[in-house]
Amino acid sequence: MTQDSTTPASLSAGPPPPGPMAATGVPYPVTARATWLLAPNPGPMTFDGTNSWVLHEPGGHGAVIVDPGPDDPGHLAALVELATEQGGRVTAILLSHGHPDHSDGARETARLTGAPVLGARERWADQVIGPGPLDLGGLRVDVLATPGHSSDSLCFHLPAEQSLLTGDTVLGRSAPSILHPDGRVDETIDSLQRIAALLDGPGPAGAAPLILPGHGPLVPDPGGVLSFALVARESRLAQVEDAVRAGHDTVSAIADALYGPFDERIRRVIEMTVRAHLVYLHDRQRLARPVPIDG
Repeated sequence: MTQDSTTPASLSAGPPPPGPMAATGVPYPVTARATWLLAPNPGPMTFDGTNSWVLHEPGGHGAVIVDPGPDDPGHLAALVELATEQGGRVTAILLSHGHPDHSDGARETARLTGAPVLGARERWADQVIGPGPLDLGGLRVDVLATPGHSSDSLCFHLPAEQSLLTGDTVLGRSAPSILHPDGRVDETIDSLQRIAALLDGPGPAGAAPLILPGHGPLVPDPGGVLSFALVARESRLAQVEDAVRAGHDTVSAIADALYGPFDERIRRVIEMTVRAHLVYLHDRQRLARPVPIDG
């Protein structure tokens, strides 16, 4: 799920330009280990749709599906066919987090392949995983806990090529929503800083860092995008402070002042994100006056 699509006015320059965008339903080999298949679920919260991924170690046996996306029969069949062509069989299904646009197809994908679903919560995973390395059919995947957008958000690092699958923690365009009360601004900042440190520099054989996001185009300049994201987050916090100081005393009024006009279908998500920012500012005594979080 995405949302924070407006650039704070205080930022004089936007983020670095994004990389290419895949076409829906057309496999797009991005690296030696990662192939992209865009799901057919475009919308105001998902941009072009959910980015599903098939991972496969060259010369190895087995493939991994990351974020099957919506429970769309055609997309899931194409995803399983792609994974089977690459690896002979599917060894695991990884979830970056449990939001429906990433996880609704996981059960059916597991049924089609017999592979277990791995994620941060028992609610939607057969096997709960946390930070650390995984060996999946000879493919090395390092799991990072990256809460912020949601408390269960994970990223998956391919150290052999310095690429990182980020789910909704880092997007190909815009910034992710922070879904209060499950999402937190302080955790978002910490996760972005941790990712920036991980991708600070080339990988083996000089491989350039690359972010493979859950929505939107590839991110070929992680350092620039992450630096911009951290500055933009502080700028958004300052905007919320200013809105409160200017007399906007409800969540709805602050949302309208900062994001309006916007598609009313995403009002709930925008207001959840405003609440997350208000909690952060309240906890640090940065608000000129109290604002009811539920108002």
